[in-house]
Amino acid sequence: MKHVSVMTTEVLEVLNPKEGEWYLDATLGAGGHTAALLEKGARVLAFDQDSEAIEHAQTRFATQVQARSLVLQHENFSKIENTVGSLQKTSDIGTIRGVLFDFGTSTEQLMSSERGFSFEGDGPLDMRMDTKLGVQAKDILAVVPEKQLAELFATLGGEQYAKKIARAIKKNEDPITTTAQLSGLVARVKPKKGKLHPATKVFQALRIAVNSELEHISAALPQAWGVLEPGGTLVTIAFHEGEDRIAKQYLKMLAESGAGSVLTKIKPSERELAKNPRSRSAILRTIQKVHTNQDKERNAL
Repeated sequence: MKHVSVMTTEVLEVLNPKEGEWYLDATLGAGGHTAALLEKGARVLAFDQDSEAIEHAQTRFATQVQARSLVLQHENFSKIENTVGSLQKTSDIGTIRGVLFDFGTSTEQLMSSERGFSFEGDGPLDMRMDTKLGVQAKDILAVVPEKQLAELFATLGGEQYAKKIARAIKKNEDPITTTAQLSGLVARVKPKKGKLHPATKVFQALRIAVNSELEHISAALPQAWGVLEPGGTLVTIAFHEGEDRIAKQYLKMLAESGAGSVLTKIKPSERELAKNPRSRSAILRTIQKVHTNQDKERNAL
């Protein structure tokens, strides 16, 4: 199954990309949003911590990379500030007119049993987006105590059977090191309801924990706001309650402080839901950076 980027039309509407201006795609992934921006004539600086995503983009967008309308950075978005600042000093990267975060995981990643993201098939229980990271999902299952493991499943995955699953993992005779072992154990412990695989929420929780996703979001949003040009727009797309809570609280703080305006919340349209059911949990939020008096004075000179 090929990944389909969510709410691309809405992203273009709120960012309103202009030809030749620079936009930051902090979560390149399969490249859907970046492609849409490039088609509008915008220039894009794209981040991704996944080397496979960068390699895919280098092939897909070879012409744009060669023309410098697309600059790729194999980096976690929690390092936006230093990376953008350095590029603006040493290359032709101009002011950033819009920033996009799509916190979702691409379909290709989720379906990859070889990297431990998928409960289908059998592969090593890894789940690292960046292979330079030290801790894998199997390490969390082996080291984290039962009580904390249950809290992890409940908090990051919203798993109703968190305690029961954690207890079963710790009572298992052999260490759980593969995706098939974990998905099979969860399926035996938890009754199946609806179309959702019983292990979905457990895998989600482990992926978020392994990659410190919520911590990186908290660190990245202020940095993105810092590199954003006054008048520019920040966009976040979240699929998980924890992700959206961080974005919502930060954007609300910006609005209440007077630093940002035009807060917007958008859900996928019925048409998109029919074409891409995976978009059903997506929440898009936007805020525009307000011009300060200093900005206005500087522009008047």
